[in-house]
Amino acid sequence: MTYDPDVAITLWPEYFDINLTRAQGRRLPKNLCVPNPDLNIIAKGAIILDMEYEILENMSYPKFSREKHGCVRVERTDMPKTELMTRIGQILVQNQRK
Repeated sequence: MTYDPDVAITLWPEYFDINLTRAQGRRLPKNLCVPNPDLNIIAKGAIILDMEYEILENMSYPKFSREKHGCVRVERTDMPKTELMTRIGQILVQNQRK
């Protein structure tokens, strides 16, 4: 598939931040999260999964509207968003240990 911004999946760094609680926006278990995830490393996860992506740096997570951490938008695939986040979380954890 190709990247279409109208149907792309948005991945916020808050989804992968081990320092946040589930109520604050973390979507994965702590063993798949890293402290202060970077947009570039999330984009690297999309590259490893052979997905097209776009980095939007001047965006803010709705729960923290004053903080502009940005987001990564990836192409929509047959994979559910939860599975996509799990795979990218695994990649983040692996790259953190290197």
